[in-house]
Amino acid sequence: MIETFKQGLIITGIGMGLVFAMIFLLWGIMALLVWITNPREEKAEETEVIEETAVDPALLDIPASTIDDEDELQRLAAAIAVAYALKRPRPQSFATAPQLEQSSMWLSTGRAQQLLSRNRGRN
Repeated sequence: MIETFKQGLIITGIGMGLVFAMIFLLWGIMALLVWITNPREEKAEETEVIEETAVDPALLDIPASTIDDEDELQRLAAAIAVAYALKRPRPQSFATAPQLEQSSMWLSTGRAQQLLSRNRGRN
C-alpha cells in the first residue's frame, strides 16, 4: 500500500511540475511575441526648454514707476505665471477623453445588470 501511495505522489508531482512548466513556457512565448510585434520607438528625449530672458518693463506696457516695490514685482511675476499656465494646452487624460457617440446595447445592458445586482462582478 505504501508503494502505491509513493507512486501516486510521484505521478502527482510530475503532473504539477509539467503544468507549471507549461505555464512558464506560454508566458515566455507571449512575452516574446509582444516584444517582436510591438513597433520600436526611437528614444528621443523631448524636453521643453524654457529660456529665461530679462524682460524690459517697457515691453509689457507697464510704467517703470509702478514697479518700484518688491511686492509689486512678485505680484506681476505671479500674474504672468498664471497667464502662461492658462494659455498652455492641458494634456488629455483618460477621464477627459471624448465619449463615443453611441454605446453598444450589450454594453449598456451589462452595466445596468451590474449596477442593479447585489453581487459584485458577473452573475
